[in-house]
Amino acid sequence: MRKLKTKIKHKNTLIGLLFLLLILSNCIFAHVYHQQQRIIEEQSDIIARLTHERALTRIPPSSGVGCANIVAVRSNTNTGVMGKVYVKIKEGSGSVLINTNPFVEPTTQHSVREAVEVAEHYTSMNLSGKDVIIYFDINGSVIGGPSAGAAITTAVIAALEGKEVRQDAVITGSIEEGGYIGHVAAIFEKAIAAECSGMRLFLVPQGQKKLTYYERRTKEHHLFGFSFSTTYYEPKEIDLGEYMKGKMTVEEVSKIEDVLSYLIR
Repeated sequence: MRKLKTKIKHKNTLIGLLFLLLILSNCIFAHVYHQQQRIIEEQSDIIARLTHERALTRIPPSSGVGCANIVAVRSNTNTGVMGKVYVKIKEGSGSVLINTNPFVEPTTQHSVREAVEVAEHYTSMNLSGKDVIIYFDINGSVIGGPSAGAAITTAVIAALEGKEVRQDAVITGSIEEGGYIGHVAAIFEKAIAAECSGMRLFLVPQGQKKLTYYERRTKEHHLFGFSFSTTYYEPKEIDLGEYMKGKMTVEEVSKIEDVLSYLIR
């Protein structure tokens, strides 16, 4: 009988602990949820103000806000699309906060954190007492891959130093340790989107100005009175600078210092 009472007591104790853990988990979840809601509302206020101003040149450089163009490729159509990344620096606890609409893939989230670290090292500023808010605005597209890393780094540095980023230029390139600009994919599609959006300068990683572009071709066939067509892709070697001559300048960059020399005013 005594053993049975002991087992019941232990069981009740375990249930009590589980109940307390459940309550604690709910409290933590509620706190995190409210924090996220606050961040989303703050981001919305930032993006609304920036959109209302319509140009970064109207925003005081001391406002702790940075904005840079970004260019991505839609996975469903394989076409380029232009957008912007906004950065807000404010008092905080050293957090890096990223909006999730459009959805930001883990590779991009890692790229954002690398961008902040590179910017912190470049400016020699301690961000342990600051929060860095990153907001993507790009037509509701899913943001994936590291190709916006260099642009994000540029926007963070501009926000930290109270400077402006050229809004008639865009870079595609990842950001790597030491501030190096890494290679990315779909350069040609991004260049087309940049040129069609009125960009005057397109920056690409070192060695990617000359590239292989796969041109879509269609061939008609006639057999036994029937007609049908097949689609194939033919590789073409192009020099992007020559291809865009008279429309948009294309330059190669290897480090974040190169990027800033072109984009930061």
